[in-house]
Amino acid sequence: MVMEFFELIVNVYSFLQVLDNILENPSAPSEISRISVHVNSKLLPTPALNDLLIAHRSPAAVSRFSFRIKKDENLWSSKIICRSSGLRVCTAAGGSSAAMLSAGGLSMPIFSKDLQYMVREPILPSTWKSSLMHGFVRSGQKMEIVWSPDDGEVYIDGFHISYQVRIGDVIDVSSEAPVLRLFLPHHLSSRSCL
Repeated sequence: MVMEFFELIVNVYSFLQVLDNILENPSAPSEISRISVHVNSKLLPTPALNDLLIAHRSPAAVSRFSFRIKKDENLWSSKIICRSSGLRVCTAAGGSSAAMLSAGGLSMPIFSKDLQYMVREPILPSTWKSSLMHGFVRSGQKMEIVWSPDDGEVYIDGFHISYQVRIGDVIDVSSEAPVLRLFLPHHLSSRSCL
C-alpha cells in the first residue's frame, strides 16, 4: 500500500527534515514507477506501487498459467507454461526490497522503471531450467499472462485490493502506470538502491 511505502521513506524522525528540504530547496519530486495491469484489455483502476501477486484464490491450490514478454512491437519471448503457487511482479520501490528480495530476487535501483518477476514455488519438469522462473520486464516491455484455472486473483500491494480472473483471461503487466511523485529523504534519493 502507498502508506506502507510512505512509512518506509518518511517516518516521524525524518518528516521535518524532508519538509524543511522541500521548503528551503524547491526541487522537483522524484518519480517512482508503478505497475499497470490490464485484464482482457481492460485497465484495472489501481496501479501497484510495490508488487502484485497472481495466484489461485486458495493458497493450497496449484496456479496454472503461461507467460511471455513482449520485447518490442514484433518480438515476443518464448511462452513459459507454469504450475506453481503463483507469479509475483514487483517494482523497484518497495517490492524489490521486501517479498521479492526475501524470495531470492534482486534489490533494484529505486528509480528503475523495470519490473522484476518470479514464479513462486514452481513445479518444474526435469527438462526445464529454473532460470526461466525469474527475470525482468524492462521499461517499454510488457508481460502477457494467460490464466488457466477457474478461480484466480490479482492481488495488488497485499491482500486488501484484488481482482478476480477466470480461465482464459489475459493479464498484461507493464510499468506504464502513471508515476508516483514523491519527495524522498536525501539518504534515499542519493542512493541507487533501497
